[in-house]
Amino acid sequence: MRTGPLILLGVLLALGTDAGARTRLKKPKRGFQVRTAPFTVAPSQDLEVCEYRRLPIDKPMDVSSFELRMPAGAHHFVIWSYGGNIQDDSKFPKGPVPSVGCSGLAPDDFVPQVLIPIQTPNARFKFPEGVALTLEPHQQVWLNSHMRNGGPEPIVPDTRFNFYRARKGTVQHHAQGLIVGNMTAIDVPAGGDQTITAEWTAPVAMTLIQLATHQHRLGTYANIEIVRPDGVTRDKVYENSDWEHPWAFWPEPAIHLDAGQKMRITCTWHNTDDHAIHFGPKTTDEMCFILGFYYRDGDATDPVGGPQCLPARRGLLCPLAPAVTD
Repeated sequence: MRTGPLILLGVLLALGTDAGARTRLKKPKRGFQVRTAPFTVAPSQDLEVCEYRRLPIDKPMDVSSFELRMPAGAHHFVIWSYGGNIQDDSKFPKGPVPSVGCSGLAPDDFVPQVLIPIQTPNARFKFPEGVALTLEPHQQVWLNSHMRNGGPEPIVPDTRFNFYRARKGTVQHHAQGLIVGNMTAIDVPAGGDQTITAEWTAPVAMTLIQLATHQHRLGTYANIEIVRPDGVTRDKVYENSDWEHPWAFWPEPAIHLDAGQKMRITCTWHNTDDHAIHFGPKTTDEMCFILGFYYRDGDATDPVGGPQCLPARRGLLCPLAPAVTD
């Protein structure tokens, strides 16, 4: 991906499957299904593509759960929301196009907005009771697939996902997507190890409802800590040692952060290559991020930015959490 903060967008979130295989996912009775357009991944290719689409709904929809099916070993799938003002679909690329995190594809919105970040290829989640993700009528989105074909033949991935509608009158809070971490401090020496800790500061008051870590193939361990309001005491809430299949943590009760309160991620890598590894979008590069969902106090919807985050109308994309040593 490009240098600077936009390189993060490859984050988000490997192997292939037989070209003739079909994904099995039953269409929902309450909701709708989307299938990505076909694209080809050559043998030994690490390919990330983005596809511009409009969601097939005529009215706003509160989503209580989401289900994804991708070929086994796929690295990540992210749905980004277009945050610009252009309504003419002819101004956007046609079909899947190579892109890291869908950056630079829209004429007036270089950095898309986080809607749903997913790493696990076969994932289904349900938001806590009273929480839902809101979709707008005919919402403009980017479908971001990242595949690596480890086999000898080209593959055509079959990716499908379902949005499940929340029941009327059950929604009290509206969820948004979250990606936070560090993209500058990763420097794993050839044949060596590295551990870094990044500390992120919440720009607004919020409630964390789901968290997971995101690394690539050299990742051996990661954890998430919440720094209490006293600024000193830390509570470790998450640990993971399987970079490829990080488990999703749905805290009960959900974790509230005051504006200015901090959350930490620690990542450890062991480099089996003969050259140093740095941050980057491919599975042969490395990352150190927290993916998840939150909702804001009072269901506030005004845009959020700050020195660690990129400006966005919805969601939080924060690749600039500084590394700390204490």
